[in-house]
Amino acid sequence: MTMAPPRNDGFAHSVAILGAGRLGLALASRLNSIGVDVPLWSRRYANGAPPSSIGRDYRLVAFDSVATFDVLFSAIPNQALLHLSSDHRWRSFNGVIFAMGIDAQVQRVREVFAQALVVRLSPAIPQGGGEIVSVGLLDAPALGNCRLNSARAALELLGPVTWIDEEALYDLTTLLAGPLLTLLKSAISRTIEISLEARHYPRHFQGELEQLVFTELARRSLGSSDSSQIAEKERSTPAGVTEVALGRRERLGRELFGIVELMLDRMAHLREE
Repeated sequence: MTMAPPRNDGFAHSVAILGAGRLGLALASRLNSIGVDVPLWSRRYANGAPPSSIGRDYRLVAFDSVATFDVLFSAIPNQALLHLSSDHRWRSFNGVIFAMGIDAQVQRVREVFAQALVVRLSPAIPQGGGEIVSVGLLDAPALGNCRLNSARAALELLGPVTWIDEEALYDLTTLLAGPLLTLLKSAISRTIEISLEARHYPRHFQGELEQLVFTELARRSLGSSDSSQIAEKERSTPAGVTEVALGRRERLGRELFGIVELMLDRMAHLREE
């Protein structure tokens, strides 16, 4: 895992953004603030005028011109990105694509845009604007690509970058870096607190039990990468979706039950001490 600071040393490549939602506009605002002229394309406004605030502050471009840029920040779902390949100009795109969607695996995007460097990216958008901290996946396909230096330079325009070279660790990091972490910590803390009170255990055990649960969640999440990839390959038919979903639900239920059992065993051990 490596960190890189933001830079703007006369970046020479052309940059565009796919999508004019909250994420796309935040990326454009950051790049515009440091003097990088970055146009946006949005399917939403392709056939109609955008709101005046967007039309005034951002430069929207036609679909025909987007594929001519060197670097694309894809702030749209990966499935929507895949749909763009129906246009022959996209199948020959040989620049850099930062794929930020989580609805389809990045390998599928790489297969469709075979001539491009496709990099997984998870940016954290600050509430008040300013630098955008990002986590990028520096896996084997990215490391072996001749356009990697261009990708690094483009991403560093946003702000500090953390590069992770293991996909399982990247998935876990991006999962726990979002709002889910706050919700998860709150739920776990409250559950442990109630359990301690119900069993009349000392409250000072709570911190140790929370650490135990989070450690187990991390360990078991890292161990499920292969099964997640297998499930993705099986999602080819509606029936496959249901079958895989049910299987994943059962497996998740067993894992969570195992964690609860471990926590209760540890609570009993602490009480004996």
